[in-house]
Amino acid sequence: MEVADYKRERSTLIIAVLTLVTVGLSLIVSTGQVLSQQEDAGMQHLILASRSVLQAVDSSLRRSMTIDEAGDATFGSGAAEFFRELEQSGEVLFVGLIDKHGGRVLTSRASGESGTILFPPDALRTLAQSGEWHGRVGFGVESAYVYGKRILPGNTGSMSIPRAETGEPLPAFLVVGLDMAKHQAIYRKFRQNALFQAAYILGAAVLIWALAMGLIKRREMAGKARQLERFQVKLLDNLPDGLVTVGMNGTIMAANPAANGILQARGDGLAGKILTDLPDEMRRCLAAPDSETAGWRQESVRGAHLEILSVKMPESGDAEEPSRLVILRDRTQIRTLEKSLSDAEKLAAVGTLAAGVAHEIRNPLSALRGFAQYFAKKFKEKQPEEVYAQTMVREADRLNRVITDLLYLARPRRVSPRLVPLRRLISEVEDLVRFDLDERKISLVVSLGPEEVWADEDTLKQALLNLVLNSLDALRESNSPVRQVDVASGMAKDGVWVFVRDTAGGMTKEQAEQAFEPFYTTKKKGTGLGLALVHKTMRDHGGKAIIDSLQGQGTTVGLFFPEVDTTEDVQRTVDETERDA
Repeated sequence: MEVADYKRERSTLIIAVLTLVTVGLSLIVSTGQVLSQQEDAGMQHLILASRSVLQAVDSSLRRSMTIDEAGDATFGSGAAEFFRELEQSGEVLFVGLIDKHGGRVLTSRASGESGTILFPPDALRTLAQSGEWHGRVGFGVESAYVYGKRILPGNTGSMSIPRAETGEPLPAFLVVGLDMAKHQAIYRKFRQNALFQAAYILGAAVLIWALAMGLIKRREMAGKARQLERFQVKLLDNLPDGLVTVGMNGTIMAANPAANGILQARGDGLAGKILTDLPDEMRRCLAAPDSETAGWRQESVRGAHLEILSVKMPESGDAEEPSRLVILRDRTQIRTLEKSLSDAEKLAAVGTLAAGVAHEIRNPLSALRGFAQYFAKKFKEKQPEEVYAQTMVREADRLNRVITDLLYLARPRRVSPRLVPLRRLISEVEDLVRFDLDERKISLVVSLGPEEVWADEDTLKQALLNLVLNSLDALRESNSPVRQVDVASGMAKDGVWVFVRDTAGGMTKEQAEQAFEPFYTTKKKGTGLGLALVHKTMRDHGGKAIIDSLQGQGTTVGLFFPEVDTTEDVQRTVDETERDA
């Protein structure tokens, strides 16, 4: 499916919007920093101003203040005049003194009389420890910035003022309170202007963002519409079913490539042609049905089996005869597959019948073998009766093996592949045939490349055992001077090969081609099921088995195991292999 390329425009707009938002946020942050700096500057101004006023008041009071024997501080007329000047200045809210009588207001702009100063809990303690303190305090309903300083250091006797943690009385302290109303008014106005500016910038950024998002959405909708249009065109052009639009006058208005291929139209295709100019087979396929309710109908065109459906396409506001949409489906391959499936079902029925017959044979065979064993014991050391009885047992066992192989061949089996260590598996097979190897003086040589293979261990072991036994039988009937069976493995691009070679007389080309067919054998006592079982095992694994043999040069059977991760992958490969077969 083709995707519209409008991501670049959207990315550009998003970057622009993010830039505006970043600028707005930066301005907000910078405004906050300016407000903080402005507040800090105001506080520094209050500290410097209160300290200056305190020093002036301290200097004036030292010239006019006297301390009596009781430790009380009194002020002369010069101090009173100085206090009136401070009241008229408008900057100083009050001047206070902390002595043995506690905190007293010496002068106040608000009332001109003494009042109470509301110090924070830790202010007096800080004054006692460091001799200096400044900060905000309450003075009636107003707020003042106070700067306090010790003016009478040393022992003051029994002054009734707060004491420090050591228990010693605090000395006298002079405090000056500056009016914060003007400072707060200026700060509030500055803050309002800054917040208004930030809100304006943020509102503008939000508005621009909303407009940009609306534009992006409209562009996306337009892009999706273009994408949908292109997708529909691609979809119609790549549909496996043919679509033909026939107008009211029999003119073919549109036809997709599949319709041209199904009807095998030559030249420029079907579009623009008239039904009456087409061959009879095509005209019959595209003609209107006899009944409006007619469904799918079957037609044949040049050997192809087609299913055809004709549907009316009414157009709003058009009183004339509407056009028709003709859908064409090529069912030729499906017909072929249906025939193959029918043949497979017949073969499956034959296999089921063979399995049933095998079961019916095995039941009486077990009884016959039991009686044969009984007679072998009864006629022991009596000839020829003992030989006859033992022959009956051996032949019953051989027939039972044939029935077992036949059942395995007819019964479907789902393999469970895992990583199988080849060296250990081959060693187990070698142990099973060790007596035959020693008796016939045959050597088994193992030469492995990959040490592991992805396979079902039980079926792989049975396959290798069948191949090794076939090689032993071939070497027993051969006069080759080299009597050897080789088992090797090799890595392929997408799997692992396992090879079993012998140095016997080999096979003809015709024998190699028929070797995997059930019941085909060149042995005098063979059943013809060993290699058939090997071939079935490899098909179950999704792999393959091949035979490379020349007369006089021995035979090599190769088993290919593909690399897979799950049983589902194996089963899917098996299904594909069976379908190809």
